[in-house]
Amino acid sequence: MLKRKLVVAVMAGLAVGFVSVAQANSTSSATAPASQSNTAPSDANQPASGQSTQDQTQDTGQSAQPTPEQKKAKRLDEVVVSGTLINNAQIQTATPTYTITAADIQSHGFNSVQQVLQSAVQATGSVQGPQQSGGFTQGAQTVSLYGLNPEYTLTLIDGKPISQFGQLYNGSSNFTNISNIPISIIDHIDIIPGGGSSIYGSAAIAGVINIVTKEHMDGAEVTVRTGNYDGGGAAEQRIAFAFGHDFGNLNVLGALEFNNQSTLWAYQRSFTATSKNPSAVGLIADYGSIENGTYTGNELGYVSPPNGCGAMSGLFNGSTYQTASSVATRTGTFCGSKDVLGYTTLQNQSRSYDGLLKLKYDINDKVRLYSDILVDWQGQKLTPGSDFNFWGPIDQQYGGYIEDAKTTDILYPERVFAPEEVGNNYYNQLGRQDDLMYQADLGAKGQFGESNWDWDVYFLRSGDRTTTSTPERLASAVDGYFNSIFGPSQGVDPNTGLNKYNPNYAAFFTPLTPAQYASFSQNISGSSNTWVNNTRATVSNDALFALPGGNAGFAFLVEGGGQAWYEPLNPLIANGDIWGLTGTGGGGTRSHYGTASELNLPLFKELTLDLSARYDHYKVSGGTNGKFTYKAGLEYRPFETLLLRGNYATSFLAPDMAALFLGPSGNFQDVTDYYLCATQGGNQGCQANYEEQVNGTLYANKQLKPTTATSWTGGFVWAPVDRASLSVDYLHIAIVNEVAPQSADLLMRQDAQCLLSQLPAGSPICTAALAQVTRDPLTGQVTNIAQYYVNVSNEVTDSLTAEAKYKFDRTSFGQFGLQFDYNDMLKHSYQIYPGSLPINQLTNPLYSSEFKTIFSGALSWSLNDSWSSTLYGHRYSPTPNYTALVDGAGYPGAGRVAPWITWNWSLTYTPIKGLDLSLLVNNVFNKMPPNDPTYSSFPYYNTQNYNVYGREVMAQVDWKFGGAQN
Repeated sequence: MLKRKLVVAVMAGLAVGFVSVAQANSTSSATAPASQSNTAPSDANQPASGQSTQDQTQDTGQSAQPTPEQKKAKRLDEVVVSGTLINNAQIQTATPTYTITAADIQSHGFNSVQQVLQSAVQATGSVQGPQQSGGFTQGAQTVSLYGLNPEYTLTLIDGKPISQFGQLYNGSSNFTNISNIPISIIDHIDIIPGGGSSIYGSAAIAGVINIVTKEHMDGAEVTVRTGNYDGGGAAEQRIAFAFGHDFGNLNVLGALEFNNQSTLWAYQRSFTATSKNPSAVGLIADYGSIENGTYTGNELGYVSPPNGCGAMSGLFNGSTYQTASSVATRTGTFCGSKDVLGYTTLQNQSRSYDGLLKLKYDINDKVRLYSDILVDWQGQKLTPGSDFNFWGPIDQQYGGYIEDAKTTDILYPERVFAPEEVGNNYYNQLGRQDDLMYQADLGAKGQFGESNWDWDVYFLRSGDRTTTSTPERLASAVDGYFNSIFGPSQGVDPNTGLNKYNPNYAAFFTPLTPAQYASFSQNISGSSNTWVNNTRATVSNDALFALPGGNAGFAFLVEGGGQAWYEPLNPLIANGDIWGLTGTGGGGTRSHYGTASELNLPLFKELTLDLSARYDHYKVSGGTNGKFTYKAGLEYRPFETLLLRGNYATSFLAPDMAALFLGPSGNFQDVTDYYLCATQGGNQGCQANYEEQVNGTLYANKQLKPTTATSWTGGFVWAPVDRASLSVDYLHIAIVNEVAPQSADLLMRQDAQCLLSQLPAGSPICTAALAQVTRDPLTGQVTNIAQYYVNVSNEVTDSLTAEAKYKFDRTSFGQFGLQFDYNDMLKHSYQIYPGSLPINQLTNPLYSSEFKTIFSGALSWSLNDSWSSTLYGHRYSPTPNYTALVDGAGYPGAGRVAPWITWNWSLTYTPIKGLDLSLLVNNVFNKMPPNDPTYSSFPYYNTQNYNVYGREVMAQVDWKFGGAQN
């Protein structure tokens, strides 16, 4: 029914438009009252030297009566401004907008959209990506504004939604993958902080990122770039071609881009090439004997290789040797190497092909048909590394241990597979991810007769299809191989419940051949598919009626469509046929409709009020959700060079598709066992001594309600002279009813309280906790935690953002310009569940390692239109060291690492008009992550905050033809 109504609305809009055209052509060319505006075109439409606040200048009176040609250009060739529905580039709201242009992207040395966005000073949050070995989305990139979950940022292309990535961020939430958006097609990127749901709907809580693509070109442009890193790896090449031309009433703009990037292995950087201590290649941990009274539950030592490690000495490039534990009390030896962990990819091998096509056809000066198509295909290869490619007994029925029948010692054997065993220097272990992202729309826009009323109707389809192929170990085959080494079971020890074996220890410490490894390894396929359908009709009038400060603007829209997410779980994984692997899966669809309006009121010459409101409704099988949001913004100019601005907004996030449709999905997580700590450790050192990794299962909840938020901003823009400006804005965001998996820590605390009779056994809390926390009946250890998505958490952030720009007078040495951007997180608190104490995310490293402040600056220089150069610096504030991340801020040795400061430099020479030759150097001083002596875990730095890519040197040629030279 909804779809039918939308089709009728679309056809009605088109019919009215054509009728208006016919009337206009048969009548005299009377014109409506002249349009008035309280603002001049924004900085987004002007050349800029860096991230710029879209300042506004007050119009001093009624605008001149436009000619028919000017009116046509105004109506059909507007530049859409981010953050507003009103179809006029001159109408803006009181919300600050930070813009980085294509010229900035080039001069700052950015190679990708994720580099641009992750370098924004508002991107203070830690995020997972290609360096997150073993993570859920090692083949995707995202951004966290103000330290908030990536799902709270709405990402658009040309103001229109793009489908989310099919794989789940951290295995639990949907997000937008920004690594598959081609950078060469971008005109500029707008970052709009704070609530934007009254304009854009769901997810616009932390802010809106609008990626605006190139709109018009007359001629062609070819760009070729190549770059290499010190130390090798991650070499990249890019070829881009864009063309545009007017063929009568038809305007065509097309672009093609090819990107290629090689793999960066951890062993290619001295920072991550080796570990501080040898990691196991072949190891048999000995826990002692219950029968002999030596078993304590702790690792006592190792069963030494009977013939030493000579057979294994060639593994990991000849670096494997017999070694003892770094813990002095542990007896025996094992075969280990310091090179084990270097066989992981820190940057994926990637190849992408992108295409953009924009078509505009003017039926006449009142109606335009248009279509935009963007397609990206990206193929990547990656691996979490040899540390994730191993075997050990994982039969949970017996706690994952075996027993030596002769000694009665409880053992845990572990075998890591080396590149010589995998084959092809570990390239055979690379998994593949292919991703197809697309966005396409078909629409029409125009003007109702000679009035100031404009209309725009379009249908949009956006989707993302991802397939994966990952080499994994078949459980029965790999267990069978090693069971042949340990021999058939000699029965079960009634004292321990463990299988008893007579192991062939010499065979265990013998390398495998690639053929033997291949006998239990198989590529496992995976897939995901997401899409969004949206039909939207908008009417607007930028001269609705006259006010003392100018003409009022108005817009109204109605839209509707559907959304889908499907990520089926491979049956081999679901059935437990893959060794040590769990997965996420699920899928479903929901429908959506929404309506919104905006009113821009220049009440006086100095004062403008902007009001917007929206209602969204979502429907799924088994539940519906609706949410009304609104926003009010105020601009005040006490005098011409000073703008005071502020806004208040409500926003929301509809429960994401994973929270509604996730199938029972497994995971591994570290928890503190408060019950065992109380019964065995006297409640002392619980986190240090009773933290363990357990299996978890996450379940969906179709009864979830939307996450809601309020936000407000207040600030000013001051431009005392033409060449200087300063902006400062304060942003407050308060989020309630966050959708999140139940807290595992809370479940563990409740489980302990119930088992210790501190809570009534028959209470609802105990009934749920004891059912969701499963323990081994023999050892008492937790074997599984069941969690559900719930509306439970609250979050608050306060931040201060400032920007200063100054352009010096032109001299014989050229012209210089300065720009500084700064963001300070004044507050970030997180309440996991009602009644719990709010957690200060800025001071509690157990929950967050985000940056408190980010500062960037650029010094630009140009000379005679032939030379230009930019020095760009970026400073990240100190973050918690490893001890603080693991044990908390109050633990001995906890502290913070030094600030991380990097510099990029670019130089461009223009020998002839239209030809630019550029040299670019990123990370000029080859800065590695801040030194952290407490980091005892590979790769010895926080991969969500820093990288070890180092210095990159690039060369670029950009050649413009025809009108594109201008």
